[in-house]
Amino acid sequence: MTAPSEKPPRLFARIAAAVLLLGVFAFLVAAQSSPSGPASPPAGAEAEAPAPAEPFGPAPAPPDPALVALLDGLTVGSEVNGWKVVNFYPTNESVVWMELQKGEVFFSVGIGPKGTGKPPPPIQTETYEVGYGMPRPRNAGIATQEMTAAAEQVATRIRKREKEVPRPKGL
Repeated sequence: MTAPSEKPPRLFARIAAAVLLLGVFAFLVAAQSSPSGPASPPAGAEAEAPAPAEPFGPAPAPPDPALVALLDGLTVGSEVNGWKVVNFYPTNESVVWMELQKGEVFFSVGIGPKGTGKPPPPIQTETYEVGYGMPRPRNAGIATQEMTAAAEQVATRIRKREKEVPRPKGL
């Protein structure tokens, strides 16, 4: 009697084994290339603080003096409801955005001519609309009430001066 002949492995089994080997190989390569923990600075080097977050818009520049007058003196470096004003920048849509910062968190208050917002922002004066949004980072968790309170303070300043100050450039 002769011994039963062995069948060669099927094509499917060969493919499955090859895929499994490639998966293990890819896992090992990925594990070696990813850092296992925070990198430690070289001996004698001082740890550097993380760089501050960049402002949302263009580099800070002094706002238009007419805008500062409309905002009753509010400018870069001023504080609004505990938030520091870090930048003003106009857009092509006749809106000027004022960027506010607290720690590493930002949001913006927008000022535009009344009737231009679609839909209209939540806060209105006789001549202007005041809105808010664009929190950074996106998951910053800034309470809507906090953004509203800052925007209301901006609107209060506008209401105080809007009848006597001509419309600033960019609005």
